[in-house]
Amino acid sequence: MVAELFLATAEAVAPLLRSPELTDQWSQPSALADFRTSGLAGHTARAVLNMERYLDAEVPPDAPHLDAVEYFLAASLADVADPASTMNRTIRERGEQEAASGPQALADAYDAARSRLASRLAGLRGDHPVLMFGRYVLPLNECLLTRLIELVVHADDLAVTLGLPAPDFGDEAEDLVITTLARIARRRHGTLPVLRTLARRERAPSTIAAF
Repeated sequence: MVAELFLATAEAVAPLLRSPELTDQWSQPSALADFRTSGLAGHTARAVLNMERYLDAEVPPDAPHLDAVEYFLAASLADVADPASTMNRTIRERGEQEAASGPQALADAYDAARSRLASRLAGLRGDHPVLMFGRYVLPLNECLLTRLIELVVHADDLAVTLGLPAPDFGDEAEDLVITTLARIARRRHGTLPVLRTLARRERAPSTIAAF
């Protein structure tokens, strides 16, 4: 099921990468601090483009497996909210590298990867081990869940940047993303801050952001 949701979500994001608004605003600042629109588009596309790279990587034997929540907690450093942090600077640079050939080439690469992944994922089990960024091993379904979250979150960033409506990803994908973000937020901030933000605004903290 996760593979189908990932592919459907990737398809819903595709029109943003082919929108005339993206071409028009390619070199302009995005809705995210210090991110150009081109870099944000490249970063968004990497949720699909990287999936092929992960599947191509050789998984070390006997490596411990993380789930999606553990992955985000491990991959997000303490300065995750600081746009000037080394991690965020690297993310922006990689997004720009992905977008270096322009919006048309990025959209073409994205759509081609989606097509290949539709065939490739159909032949893999949900527990197939996947190596991410050369150091994190996740079962395929958990890896796809991390990419699903990236697509949904950054599609909103890109839509806001372009002045377009955010895609409708459907209840199943959106419920899965929100539930996982809530689990990350609980691990990062604790149960009471999340509970109070959702149910007791008078006692809510300033943020329970997952990232």
